[in-house]
Amino acid sequence: MNTAYIIGASGHGNVIASMIQGKYDTIIFVDQAPKNAQTIHQNDFFARLNEFKSSDIFLGVGKNEHRIKLYEQLVQQGKTPANCIAANAFIAHDAVIGHGVVISPGAVIGSKAIIGNNTIINTLSSVDHDCVLGNHSQISPGVNLGGGTVIGENCFFGIKSASIPYVSIGNNTVIMAGSVVYQNIPENVMVGGIPARVVKILNQEVTITN
Repeated sequence: MNTAYIIGASGHGNVIASMIQGKYDTIIFVDQAPKNAQTIHQNDFFARLNEFKSSDIFLGVGKNEHRIKLYEQLVQQGKTPANCIAANAFIAHDAVIGHGVVISPGAVIGSKAIIGNNTIINTLSSVDHDCVLGNHSQISPGVNLGGGTVIGENCFFGIKSASIPYVSIGNNTVIMAGSVVYQNIPENVMVGGIPARVVKILNQEVTITN
């Protein structure tokens, strides 16, 4: 039987399920609060992970601090999370896609773009040519990244935000919804507005809810 496991049974987990529906005989959720027979308790799942290593395992958690821990736990136990890529997303043939990546319906990944591990590119977002998206970063719905934009690790672009081409954004940075990045942004900050300006200094651990 062809079975997929999705860690996380809330909103983002359901999105993953909708994207892989029909590709697997069975989809089983992994959650801290199992709701039915098709859900495995998270602690039990990781204790028995060797039993599931031949199956695809998807990360269905949107909260970034939890997502990173789960990704690292899987990798440390010898299992690479599967990519979830919508059938109607466009990915250029020379783009490089990491592991544990989610690319949602209508998303566009341009030529020679580099998409890091454990990243999320949401619905109708575009990552143009030669962009770099660092590990564990998230792109919300309707975001547009100009060509050559370089984004660090654990960054978050809010809904309908954008960047002009060839700007750099430091690690652990949040771009607020509707903002436009016109210049390089340092790490560990929250920026907002048009043009985007620093509105808050953040701790190194940024809490992001998708």
